[in-house]
Amino acid sequence: MFVLLLILLLTPNIGYALQCITNCSLGAYLFSQKFNIPDGKCQQRVSKSVCSILMTFDYHTNLYYVTFSSLIESVDYFIISSLPYLSYSINYQCSKQTDCVLQYGTNRIDEMVGRAYNARDIYGQLAPIIGNSLKNTSIQCYNMKNEIVICSSDEICSIDFDQLENRIISRDCKQSYGPRVYVYDREDRVKLEVECNRNLCNTNEVISQIKIVLKNNGLTDANGRRIADGNKQTISSLLMTFSLFFIIFYHL
Repeated sequence: MFVLLLILLLTPNIGYALQCITNCSLGAYLFSQKFNIPDGKCQQRVSKSVCSILMTFDYHTNLYYVTFSSLIESVDYFIISSLPYLSYSINYQCSKQTDCVLQYGTNRIDEMVGRAYNARDIYGQLAPIIGNSLKNTSIQCYNMKNEIVICSSDEICSIDFDQLENRIISRDCKQSYGPRVYVYDREDRVKLEVECNRNLCNTNEVISQIKIVLKNNGLTDANGRRIADGNKQTISSLLMTFSLFFIIFYHL
């Protein structure tokens, strides 16, 4: 009887294919515009167990974009650079019901456009840490052996930092268009990438300074993380499903 009850509880989640909107890109929308799908758009649907939506918010232009797909993983990431430029993207998946991503996306868009991120001000706080407007020659950087190396004239320093394991993944010279900060955050991986054109700027100290700026501006929390709750709920639902399967087979 116990096994039968569990099977009935699981059936709606594992036996029903969602009709997901797919292959549809919308925007640009002004931050002042409510999100809606225009008549005749996004008509293509595909049967999948998980639906996906990508939302990109460009705070340097106050425009946002929305893409529906069946291939996107759940992850948040944003890039800050010297134009100034601040682009924040949210990839979200759900498997609760048809159009669950549409419901989530509508609410999430309202939240994100309400965030008063000022790309110029935020980069202004990062510039003394990662930027050097007078650079016109080669600079020195650290490599993974903690050695000082001289970069070529078209390279700057880079450092990739794993925030879950609190360790440097890589650091060296790198060809780049200019200083930037990139944060990538999903459930099992959180990475902070920095490219900077000051001498010996690819250090743990610089990582710590950047994390303070991001936290003070509400881009990350105290642990350097920013993931929508819904992403975690989707993963938790999958874990629950696998756990229930285990219980069923254990009692057979």
